[in-house]
This record gives sequence, structure tokens and C-alpha cells, in this order.
Amino acid sequence: MRTDFPRVELRGLLGQALRRSCEKRLKTVDYGQLVEPFRLRNEADGGWRCEFWGKVVRSAILTNCCVNDVRLADIIGRTVGAIMETQTADGCISSYPEHLQLSRWDVWGRKYVLLGLLRYYELVDPNEKVKNCCTAMLDHLTAQVRRHKTAVTGCGEHGGLAAASILGAAVGVYRISGERRFLDFAREIVRSGCSKKHDIFEAARSGTPPRDLGNGKAYEMTSCFQGLADLYEFDPRPEYADACIKYFQAVRDREIFITGAGGGRDSHGEYWDDGALKQTAPDYPGSLGETCVTTTWLHYCEKIADLTGEASPLAEAERALYNGILGAMAPDGTRWVHANPTPLTGGGWKETAPDQIETVFGTPFGGHDCCRAQGPEALALASRLAVRASGGSVELNFFEPLTAVIRGNIRIDVAGNYPLEPRAEVRIRSAGPVKLRVRIPGFIEKARLNGKVLSAVPGEYLTVDRLWMPEDVLRLEFDFSLRRAASPDGAGYAAFLRGPLVLAEDSRGDVPDALVRERKADRPLIDYITAGNTMCRNNTLKVWFSPGEIG
Repeated sequence: MRTDFPRVELRGLLGQALRRSCEKRLKTVDYGQLVEPFRLRNEADGGWRCEFWGKVVRSAILTNCCVNDVRLADIIGRTVGAIMETQTADGCISSYPEHLQLSRWDVWGRKYVLLGLLRYYELVDPNEKVKNCCTAMLDHLTAQVRRHKTAVTGCGEHGGLAAASILGAAVGVYRISGERRFLDFAREIVRSGCSKKHDIFEAARSGTPPRDLGNGKAYEMTSCFQGLADLYEFDPRPEYADACIKYFQAVRDREIFITGAGGGRDSHGEYWDDGALKQTAPDYPGSLGETCVTTTWLHYCEKIADLTGEASPLAEAERALYNGILGAMAPDGTRWVHANPTPLTGGGWKETAPDQIETVFGTPFGGHDCCRAQGPEALALASRLAVRASGGSVELNFFEPLTAVIRGNIRIDVAGNYPLEPRAEVRIRSAGPVKLRVRIPGFIEKARLNGKVLSAVPGEYLTVDRLWMPEDVLRLEFDFSLRRAASPDGAGYAAFLRGPLVLAEDSRGDVPDALVRERKADRPLIDYITAGNTMCRNNTLKVWFSPGEIG
């Protein structure tokens, strides 16, 4: 994991949504309520209240790297101190009573506490107390697992996937401490295969489709592969890279919908299910596209981009962010959907995620839902993916208006109104040469440097290595004419895109405040972000059209 990130201020659709998420969601959470289960250790019903502290806090930390809000910074510092105060002398931080620890969602919840603390240590304050808290937590867990004479895969839900996904956090504790025992624990998890069913990594390498890996649970499974990619940075075994890349390719090709979201089969859209092939089924028995799955997919795209240096993972990330993520958030930033509208062939609507704990256990818990916690994380990731510094080069992956400062001495400014208008202008200020790598979307028209046309290959990076002068301008021109996409099931359905934006038909008709409005076969089409955004049952939308509907 790279920890030397550029400071990026996004000012387009993603940046505006990020600021609404900060004001209307992250600054309104009762963080004391999130800490309370750890203080009392009273989560005796097998619930997952234990995941919310880490999810919300890591979202808040990454968000504040972009918005630099003094009040949010104070909230973060206070709640990190509060969670560390729940640590007992043996190193344990858990919301479960001792006799239930290692069961159900306990290890999963501890993982998210570690991820929140690790992010605080690496991006906010490298405080020795935070590092010691993390190492003591993981020491306690490893001792507890060995005392119970079980593998991590024997410690929780979904055939071991949930607990084994602590792999990435274990690597993170090694990263900040350098203590070999944590690397050994991470390797031990990998050797377990992360599932009671089989070794998911070897199965992925052999071509097993995602739906047949473990029990098919998409979010937890992808977290395990993300952890393997983390481990690869410190233990670069070819089989690790092979498993990670083949899993990425299989998920991209078999599971990701046109909106960039993924997950299906059950009523919450949480399992891999060859969803890309089933997204046009009007009678699909499950739901499509859990926001947690889409957020974890974004994390995984980042890891594969690190691993391969290729542009395609960032193209997947752009698709997911501008459609599946922005389309899952209420316009004011207060609410998120859990599953995306199902079916995509019409009649689906954007339903606000409920209070998960109240729904399942009958005890309200602050309106929290896993996807309401994860949506802000996805938005915050956008700034980290937009501009990336790697080795001696700087990558520009997204083109909405932004300013990025890299290592304090390189500044990149992107002007324009992408993705609403088909152009972007890039300027760089630096005392020395800068090797800029620009991701070229499939809908590029031209790239010009100071008026000279450059050779820009769709789907690859354009490299411009030069001493940039104040008057230098790299202009990117895009083709935003309507593009038709054929359904991958071969059934003849069609969808329509404009640049990176998926278009949809809204039951309200030609919505006046839509970001984009087009017409096809006399049908008004608007952007998927706006479509259905009243989040009411009678506000339905349609993305896929049958041959008889659209011609």
C-alpha cells in the first residue's frame, strides 16, 4: 500500500458528492454510539455492530484528506482515542463478550477496527500509541486463535471468508511495525485458503468462476483477494500475482454490470452469480449490486492497478464511481441504497438502506447499514484514484475539475466540466521535469499538447515526459455522442452511454434537473445518477431496453 499520496481536491460531480457526504453524513454520526459495543462488550446476539466504527472512521479519515475540515478532524481524533480506551490489558478490542469471541462477526469487526486505526496512523498521526494498540490487538487475536486450536477460517461467517479477510489488516500491522510475526500470520491465513470449502486463491488460478469460489459471498471474498495483493507487496510470489489478476479478470468479465456495480443472487445483491450475464433478466430472483461490493471492487481495482501498472482497472473504477456509486447516493448525501435498482430492464427503484441492526435484531442502532457506511468510503477513494504518484511518474486517471499537489513541488490542475462536457485541460507547475501518464478512455477523440495532436491509444496510458512550462496546456477532447452497448447475454437488449455516464429512462419522464438529457427512439434518457433519485417506490427506472422498445 502506498502511503505517500498526492493531495487532491476534486471539484466536479465526485468532489461535490464527497463534500455533501462529509457534511450530511460523516459529521452527523454519533461516534460514541459506535464505540459503545466495544466498551460494554455486549454484542451477544451475533450481530455486526462491530463493523461500523472502523468503516465509518476510515471513510471519515480519507474524506478529510480531501476536504480538510477542522471539525471532522477533531471528531476523528476523539473517536480514535475513545476506541483505544476500550482495549483491555490483554490487547483485545472486541464488541463480543469473551465466551463468544471468534464466533460470527467478531473477527470481521476487529478487522475493521484495525483498518480504521491503521489508516489513522498512516494518513493522520503516526503516533506510537496507535501502533502499539494495533500490534497488541493482533497479538491477542493470533494467541486466541492458536489457543482454540483453529484456523482463522473456523472463526466466523460465510465458510471462513469473513474472518479470513483480516489478511489485509494483518499485512497492515506488519507494514507499520516491521514485526515478522505479523507477516507470518498473514502467510498462515493465505495457506488456509480463506475458505473451509477450498483454497480460493488456487481455485481462481485454475479458472473457477467467482460464483463458485467459497460460498460466493462477493464482498468478503474480494476483501481476501485484496489482502493477498497487500501481502504480495512484501512477499512477491508469482502465484499471488497470478491469483489476483485472474480474479480481477473473472469478476470484470462475469460479474460487473453496466453501471460498474456488482453482486447478485440473494435479496440484497451480495453474492457473485454471473451477474453480468443476468443483469437483463426481468424475472431475476435476487437483487443487483450491493454498494459494499462496489466499494470493495474499487479498492481491488486500485490494488490491481498497483500490481500491473495498466489503465484498465482505473477505467473500471471510473465506471463504478460515476454510475454505481453516485447513483446509489441520495442527492443530499444523507442516504444510500443497499442494492441497486432491480431489475435493470424496468420497474426497479432506488430503495434507501434501512437500519440493518433494527431490521434483523429489532434493536435500533443509529440508522446504520453496511452500505451507508461504505458509500462515503467509495467517494473518498475517488480522490486517491484520480491522481496517483508512482515511482518517477504521475498518473492522471480522472478528468473532472481538480487540483493535485504531489510531494509538495508538483501541481496539476484540470479544468473543464467533465463528465458533463467533452473536454478537459491539464496544466502542470513544477520546478523540474514531470513524467505524466494520462489514462485514455475508449471514447477519446483527440489529445493535443499546445495544439499538437498526440498519439493517444484508447485503453492505455499516454506518456508525456517533459519540463512543463507555465503556458503548456494538454487538451483532451472526448466523443460524447450516444453509444449503444449490447447486453452480454446475447438476448438483444441495448443500453446507452454518454462518455462514462450510463443513461436511463426515468418514470418521471424528461426530468428537468437531470445532469444529462438525451433522446433515443423518442424516449427521454437521463443520467443514471439522477434517475430514480427521489428514492420512492413509484420513481422507477430502466437501463436495458429490449429490441422492440428501442429498435
